[in-house]
Amino acid sequence: MRKKRYNTLRRKQMEVNPGKRARLRKVINPDDGHSVVVAADHGGVSDPTFNVLELKSILKSVIQGRPDAVLLTPGQAVRLGYMLKGRDSPALIIRCDWMNYQRLGSTNVANCLPVQKLKRVATAKAKDALLLGASAITIYFFFGYDDDLEADNLQSCATFAQECEALGLPCIIEPIAVGGLVSGKNITELLKVSARIAVEIGADALKIPYTGDVKTFSELVKLAGVPVLMLGGAKSEKIKDALEIVEEALQAGAAGVVFGRNVTKAKDPEKMVRDIWAVVHQGKKISELFPLELRGKIKLKVEPTKCTGCHYCELICNYQHQGSYGLSFALLRSEVKGETYKPIVCTLCGKCIGACPQGALYFHQRYGYLQLNSKLCDGCKECLEACPLNLIKFDQKPIFCDFCAGDPQCVKWCPQGAIRIESWE
Repeated sequence: MRKKRYNTLRRKQMEVNPGKRARLRKVINPDDGHSVVVAADHGGVSDPTFNVLELKSILKSVIQGRPDAVLLTPGQAVRLGYMLKGRDSPALIIRCDWMNYQRLGSTNVANCLPVQKLKRVATAKAKDALLLGASAITIYFFFGYDDDLEADNLQSCATFAQECEALGLPCIIEPIAVGGLVSGKNITELLKVSARIAVEIGADALKIPYTGDVKTFSELVKLAGVPVLMLGGAKSEKIKDALEIVEEALQAGAAGVVFGRNVTKAKDPEKMVRDIWAVVHQGKKISELFPLELRGKIKLKVEPTKCTGCHYCELICNYQHQGSYGLSFALLRSEVKGETYKPIVCTLCGKCIGACPQGALYFHQRYGYLQLNSKLCDGCKECLEACPLNLIKFDQKPIFCDFCAGDPQCVKWCPQGAIRIESWE
């Protein structure tokens, strides 16, 4: 499925001009046809909240998470664009318009100045974005509010698309269905219609809300015919909830996601980006990223055919338990089997527990991984002798695989997905 979506993207890229193709490859990874974009353009349309006021430090953390692209306003790009200048830095997307949708409605008390009528205006030209070093621009397309706004907005979007075509700059249009005629019953169909209109006037990609289920979003992706980036939306109460929607969007054929407040308001933006990246680019499951959400005991499952012998799992294991990179205290290893490799991990056989004369080792009651009662351990090393895989190390006390307290880092860091988490049946 991923290969099919990649080939589709390649065909779409070949249809656009060379400049667009080159820049779109910076936004959407050409190796898998997927993208993780972080939207940090909220300062232009909302109150000065923490994620707006502390954008510099937040953006630094975001960049460390290695997103494919970051969305900024022109002003932010002028002040903070230097943070995106490295060879491996994320691509820059410029927000080229402004709207007051978040402040709409007389009952809106979340913002300091409510407004009565929806307005949207351009704030920069495509050429301005190009001079700022942008790899793409994004603009709003409001659909369903009233005839005049829709017509004016469409004309503006078409003008942007024409300018982008002349400059070789990808134009990402964001359809938003809003207004008195928009309801929960028809919004899915309206999103489909607005998506198609956006493509017809020149969108090279779409940034669009999730329709709510895989079937209808898949239909939207197919009729769009250009890469579709799912809009992350409002901040979720739990990270897991936000990522579950990502899984569904990818299943429906989305090229990737655009996350804003779920990242910029996260306690650890870098980790949030890495988790999204793992789902989008590595195909990680939520159960692998959040093992403590699983019911009952967990175990590590290896897939030898995916192992390349890179030793990433051993390096991160050594770092997790000793604070330094190396292999001497890694609690797993990669063994060579002919021309292939096989990760050797703790199987939770329990022989170390049975061999401990002091009863210092035991299984976690809920999740099943090994734990040590340091007060009972006398350093006899009987557990080392009992381990059939020779995975237990010793440094004053035994050091063993404890699944990183239920969050195995070897699973997260394996670039090939050769180690994963399963429920213990």
